[in-house]
Amino acid sequence: MIDREILDAISRELDRIGVRNEDLPGLAIEEGAERKFLEHLEQLPPRASLHDVFPDMPSHWVAGQPETWTTPYRPMGPYDYQELPTGPAVHVHWPKQMDAGCLDRLMAAARRDGWAVYGAAFLEMVNTEWPTLDAMIILERGTSEDRLHEFLEWLRAQPDVALSAVPRLGDEDYV
Repeated sequence: MIDREILDAISRELDRIGVRNEDLPGLAIEEGAERKFLEHLEQLPPRASLHDVFPDMPSHWVAGQPETWTTPYRPMGPYDYQELPTGPAVHVHWPKQMDAGCLDRLMAAARRDGWAVYGAAFLEMVNTEWPTLDAMIILERGTSEDRLHEFLEWLRAQPDVALSAVPRLGDEDYV
């Protein structure tokens, strides 16, 4: 676990150099690397840029503009597009006691009702106490945002299954 004192010192250094929390594209420090990061911050002058703070950050990222914060594409699994472009990803779940055929039945109903589904699979849960049976559904490339919302409405009307999240809209920019 990262030491709270180190985190507070990092926060003070970011304030000192003028980097605002809302400008950070995300700050994840591996355990054991926090002191080295703090030492790096202590060497920076006031008004240092975000690129000075994170020298490995892609040059096209702009502080405070999340639309410029791209990441490399990684498929969610073998059921997902292995290369770009991709389609929307929809995370769903059922009660844990549901039988494993629930995903196949949902996908058959989706295709029968005209939904363009590329692939789907259950998510592996490491926590054996996880309370639900979770799956990811990948819609076909080119699915518009309007069509995605129509699919979500259709999904909400299906018995037993519940929408968890939409982790990918399919229109993200990747490097």
